[in-house]
Amino acid sequence: MAALFSTLGRYVSLPLIVLLAANLYPLYGVLERGWGVFELIFLYWMENVVIGLFNVLKMITNRPEDLAGNLGKLFLVPFFIFHYGMFTYVHGIFVIALFAPEELHLNVFGLAGYLYHRDTLFGNGMLTALTLLIVSHAVSFYVDYVRSGDYERTTLREWMGAPYGRVAVLHIGLIGGGFLVAALGQPVAGLIVLLFLKVGMDARSLILRHDALQRKLPVD
Repeated sequence: MAALFSTLGRYVSLPLIVLLAANLYPLYGVLERGWGVFELIFLYWMENVVIGLFNVLKMITNRPEDLAGNLGKLFLVPFFIFHYGMFTYVHGIFVIALFAPEELHLNVFGLAGYLYHRDTLFGNGMLTALTLLIVSHAVSFYVDYVRSGDYERTTLREWMGAPYGRVAVLHIGLIGGGFLVAALGQPVAGLIVLLFLKVGMDARSLILRHDALQRKLPVD
């Protein structure tokens, strides 16, 4: 029994529990609020923006006593904001162009206008879902970055490229799955599979990150 709890403890962490809890709301959105492919993928696109913001916070707080590193932040942090911001913006345009309702007028400024559209962020539970995901990433930031002392062990170079791999791998899978579900008429079962695909990939990433942190921590 002790071995079982030890094994579970290796994989179960507070950030993982909060992540799974936060993703119960999108499930509710699909089952009770009539969410389709667009709502799910657009929500997860907005989560990419949240990830970028927390990555900026990690870069700013990384090795605070390193004078040379702090000087480097004056260039690297604004560069990351610009580069990741453009990357995410273009990605968002593709999400809207591929999955948004036809009545949405899209041009080069279409995404900015859509984000300010009240019904997008505040309607149909989207704001609640996004808030829960923000809480999930905040917990992960504190537990896996601050409390673990990882802010002292990592470098600015690592965080410069950290979010891109997740965005590329996850959203290639989501967009491919989204096309398939949309082609099938957006059945609820297909939407749930799409949701669990995303949660599974996030959970796997979090577990791998947790294992990497455990290997870095000193043994008492």
